[in-house]
Amino acid sequence: MVRWGAVREPLKLPFIHLLFILSSTILLALLDLCWSWGVSQAGAHRFTFTYFLEQFPSSAFSVIVPAVVISTLLIGFRMARHPFSRLLGMVLVLAVSYLVMVNGMIWLGRLSSEARTTEAIPRQFVQPRTLVRLGSTVLAANTVAGADLGPTLVANPSRTSARLTVYPGGTVIVKDGTLAVRLTGGPSSPALSGAPLSTASSVFVPDRITAFFLRDIHTLTSDYHRLLDRSLPQFFAACFALLFLCSASLMLLRVTRWPLANVVLLAAAVRGYFSLYHLLAVDLAPQVAQAVADPLLVRLFPEAVMAGLAVVLLLVDILFVPARRAEERLA
Repeated sequence: MVRWGAVREPLKLPFIHLLFILSSTILLALLDLCWSWGVSQAGAHRFTFTYFLEQFPSSAFSVIVPAVVISTLLIGFRMARHPFSRLLGMVLVLAVSYLVMVNGMIWLGRLSSEARTTEAIPRQFVQPRTLVRLGSTVLAANTVAGADLGPTLVANPSRTSARLTVYPGGTVIVKDGTLAVRLTGGPSSPALSGAPLSTASSVFVPDRITAFFLRDIHTLTSDYHRLLDRSLPQFFAACFALLFLCSASLMLLRVTRWPLANVVLLAAAVRGYFSLYHLLAVDLAPQVAQAVADPLLVRLFPEAVMAGLAVVLLLVDILFVPARRAEERLA
């Protein structure tokens, strides 16, 4: 006799997975939005509902790839707790993840491109009568009005003489995290540039381990954004390969009899996937291009490797992992 719970769980899984993806995307997008506002916009824009509506699509577009991957990890924990057909579960997870990730990136990308872009505010980095270090030079402006500086004191310790110079004014521009200052009215008109650390951005400085994790997430997201702009077929293939690998990796939750060891294995594997595509596409693809003449095979090399790894994990799950291990552990 077929248990009702075994029939009901596959029907519930897609909706629960959608809830996980939606929750993860909203949470990560809010964190990204708060970070970008605090670092570069707090000096000029209040965090209003209008600002939220304008910038939220761009933040969601920036985090949807890690949000879908993390949600796949979370739904795997539920599948381990409420087991049913392994193959059916993987297909459902893969289908929901793929549809949401592909459509989400396409439509959020269009919405974010239509949103009003905001530039970093010079006053966020240069405060009146406050020392700002740019390389070996330190400056302090008496007044700051938009991009215009009032009387500015410049100290250059590397000089042997005339280390302090006062300029009547100048201009400041912030672009891509770099502060460029052009001073006028003095014996010379020096151009200073650097990447200062604002008071707000120092609050968001991560520790070393978190910084590596965020770096790999940014790299993965940037790679998929470039694929979306460059080639839709390759973008579709890359999304499928990544999510197929993540879905097949859920078998790691059943690979041993020790649940905690399985969780650690899955978390380590998913952590590695954030840098795997970039490793294959940037570091290894040029070497493959020297040995393979087919340009299509070279372009699809990262996707083929990731899909091949997924097939290997799937075969290991079918051939070597007992089908009822999860039920026996929960009994």
